[in-house]
Amino acid sequence: MQEIIDQLFAAETRVHDGEFAIRVADGSQRIWDFSSAPLGRLPDGRRLVMSMASDITQRKAQEREREALIKDLEARTAELERFTYTVSHDLKSPLITIQGYVGLLQKDLEAAAKERIQEDLREISHATEQMQDLLGDLLELSRIGRLVNPPEEVPVAELVQEARRRVAGYLHDREVNFHIQPDLPSVYGDRARLVEVFQNLLDNAIKFSPQIGQTRIEMGIIQKEGQQIFFVRDNGIGIPPDYHEKIFGLFERLDPHIEGTGIGLTLVRRIIEFHGGHIWVESDGPGQGSIFFFTLPQTEGPP
Repeated sequence: MQEIIDQLFAAETRVHDGEFAIRVADGSQRIWDFSSAPLGRLPDGRRLVMSMASDITQRKAQEREREALIKDLEARTAELERFTYTVSHDLKSPLITIQGYVGLLQKDLEAAAKERIQEDLREISHATEQMQDLLGDLLELSRIGRLVNPPEEVPVAELVQEARRRVAGYLHDREVNFHIQPDLPSVYGDRARLVEVFQNLLDNAIKFSPQIGQTRIEMGIIQKEGQQIFFVRDNGIGIPPDYHEKIFGLFERLDPHIEGTGIGLTLVRRIIEFHGGHIWVESDGPGQGSIFFFTLPQTEGPP
């Protein structure tokens, strides 16, 4: 405080304005706006300065909130623009496929070509499933943050077990070695949504694992700077550095030839952020596997 006073009284011939952060008696920090102007000198040489100060702590907090809201709105607007373009494109693709094979089906029916008729029907069915998957994921994405189940304390081991049951259909033709760290803690949140987090991360690890050889997936928790961080590690195709952030974007797909809608990791990030957590990925590049790290609000771990 004395330093601020000295600065104000050093203003001999000019107006002095500025903002200063001052820690008050209760330990909190307040922000003050000071303005001072010289009035002259007393006969004994002492300077006279007129100063005014106002506490602008609340105003500064509101400004930060407004800036954060503007930034979030800009990001959501950009995402909405991409969303509109990509949805129209991705939905149009299976519709064109269906339309094309309906035409072929009509011709094959007239020709009584049984094998081609079966192929036409399979392609139409596949395109229909693509549309159903995309629409289902879009509906799920729209619900994040709005339709919320009551939060509860959930052991992570139960979430992982349920997630593994849901991805069991992908495991028939693959040799997958799961390594789950014992004594995982509990977390607090929407159980159904949290299962989706682990399900999508497992699904992602399996889909992008080597086609030949054993797939290894590790799940656990590490301590870093006093914080517990969950991780899902795989020995898959890896992720180039340029994609470490992009893969969480809506409809971003690392490999367009691998089945998926490009919404899974967007769902994961939305759910984790909705719970107050954060997610990121680390990978040394192609062929080096990936590690997804994320935080979630936790309760006390098992005794």
